[in-house]
Amino acid sequence: MHNILLSIVAILLCGLSSVSAAPIHLIDQQGRELVLHKPAERIVTTFTPANLFSLSLGLADKLVGIGGITKHSPFISKQLGHREPLVIGSRSAGTSLETIIALKPDLVLVFGKKDGYRLADRLTSLGIACLIIQPETFSEAQQVLELLAKATGTQDKAAQIAAENLRLKSIIETGLASLSKEQRLQAYYVNSSDLYRTASEEMFQHQLMTIAGVNNVAKDVPGFYPKVNVEQLLIWQPQILIRESNDSDKVDDQLAQSLVTPLTKLPQITLPKGSFWDMPSPMAMAGALYIAINAYPEHFRDVDAEAEIARFYQVAFGDECLSPLQSQSKCQ
Repeated sequence: MHNILLSIVAILLCGLSSVSAAPIHLIDQQGRELVLHKPAERIVTTFTPANLFSLSLGLADKLVGIGGITKHSPFISKQLGHREPLVIGSRSAGTSLETIIALKPDLVLVFGKKDGYRLADRLTSLGIACLIIQPETFSEAQQVLELLAKATGTQDKAAQIAAENLRLKSIIETGLASLSKEQRLQAYYVNSSDLYRTASEEMFQHQLMTIAGVNNVAKDVPGFYPKVNVEQLLIWQPQILIRESNDSDKVDDQLAQSLVTPLTKLPQITLPKGSFWDMPSPMAMAGALYIAINAYPEHFRDVDAEAEIARFYQVAFGDECLSPLQSQSKCQ
């Protein structure tokens, strides 16, 4: 009887082993097929949104290499804690192929642009698994979350984040439900470094504005952060400005010029510095809620933005004090 029980246990363990060793089949956002033989344990990210998606899934200890904004982000530094993944470069400064290879990663997350394609092709030819990701909409950002979760065995965490994003979206939709099309504000999106650089319909920031219930006056201008002139800006007659935040005073100096005096009288919503709400990220829905509440405060009288967004950060990142809206007195 004892031998029979041992045999049954052995069979069950073999079955569990075979299940855990089942290949993971993935198709990235460029339709490239990839097979991992086990969940990725050594991960390299090559740009900022990839860092954020990885950190939201609790993969900080699996990041052996990191690219994009790293040293100057308190948020990312706090998430990494004592860990110091090797900096492999950035899209603007260039990515070190040799450094990535030396890290012997199980998975590299690559941005879906021309240089990213070349990097992915080179790494794939060397037998290094790559996922090309290019989230430009909220739905594509959710796809990235699910794709990375499947690659790392963190589906439960991805489901929790997805549920929180749906909760925030529901709050927005409920608040905007009684708002007619005619009542929706005409908004102009301001790049952090130039009043005359804005967001087109091709960009994620347009999606952010749309979900927040404001109309992007520059949606039909083609390109990435397209340049517009004073005349066009005044013809649009925006009713509100939505601004990115950085340490530059250039936009304020431009607004002080006499040609755009009418714009200085408009309400302005400035996204919190370092929030990453102005890019495809797992926390961008919090940015949409922030814009909606500040654009239409009378429609969100019963919504505590600070509390709702803090709850999201608690679920997604394990610390409500990571929310850029949390009061310093509470989180010191």
